[in-house]
Amino acid sequence: MIALAALCFVATLSSSVAQPAPALTTVTIATPGQDSNALAYFAQDMGFFKKHGIDARFIAVRGSGSAIAAAVTGKAVDIGEGGIIDVANARIHGIPLLLLAPSYLYQAAAPVTALIVAKSSTVKVAKDLDGKTLGAPSLEGPAKVATYKWLQDNGADVEQIKFVEVPQPGMAAAVERGTVAAATINEPSLTPSLEANRIIGYPYSAIGKEVELTAWFATEDWIATHTALAQQFDAAMREAAVWANTPANRPKSGSIVARYAGISPDVVGKMRRAAYGEVFDLQMMQPFLDAATAQHSLGSHVDARSIISKIATVK
Repeated sequence: MIALAALCFVATLSSSVAQPAPALTTVTIATPGQDSNALAYFAQDMGFFKKHGIDARFIAVRGSGSAIAAAVTGKAVDIGEGGIIDVANARIHGIPLLLLAPSYLYQAAAPVTALIVAKSSTVKVAKDLDGKTLGAPSLEGPAKVATYKWLQDNGADVEQIKFVEVPQPGMAAAVERGTVAAATINEPSLTPSLEANRIIGYPYSAIGKEVELTAWFATEDWIATHTALAQQFDAAMREAAVWANTPANRPKSGSIVARYAGISPDVVGKMRRAAYGEVFDLQMMQPFLDAATAQHSLGSHVDARSIISKIATVK
């Protein structure tokens, strides 16, 4: 009886000793590194990656989404973040990328992207931009697609309007100087730009009230050989999105963005903050892809479901 009691005591003592944490698997992640791309940063700082067995290593890749797509395709990184148009275009051209988890979700009720003109400009409505030059981050990217549709929907003659590529950091100055008549600009550049410029429209609202614009993606081969890891990444991103979309967490998420993206905390505190998709919603994706096809930013029709990995959560 004493021996049995002693055995039970030892068993209880053994179970109460902290077990070593499971080993983490390293995943290299490429991101543009702004508020709208910040889910991976939230997942890192709030422990969601560690919870799901991931040791995240970040590489900031500035510029177009195509640069990140090239990094993923070339196996310089495992997972990247970019526009769903970039992934759709890649697949059209035989590059086997697939979406793993949603990222930036545009919401018309709280837009973080706008079309701006100089405060001194005579432009009041879309039609006033006929014959003028507009700035966009990319000539085939999401901002150009949305701006083109917004101009069409609001009575402008888009055949008379020229688009030129202008990097986001230089957009406000280009508009203020008159280098371009208008530009589609995102946060964190949008709010500071309004000292000398003004908003005349919200281009993405021409696509829908909510539009899934960017996502985390990997190659088909990486997903096939790291299926469990891809599922862990999807779960971590979903938790990060739920956390970041909770208003009470905005101050904390703002401090994380400021630190990782190198943005002034004062700017982060004033700017409009991004929202994030928690699951893929085909109805928030297909109209955007269709608009890109209509404008020949995509070479052919792409079904939204066809570019999403089977491991991803789809509504």
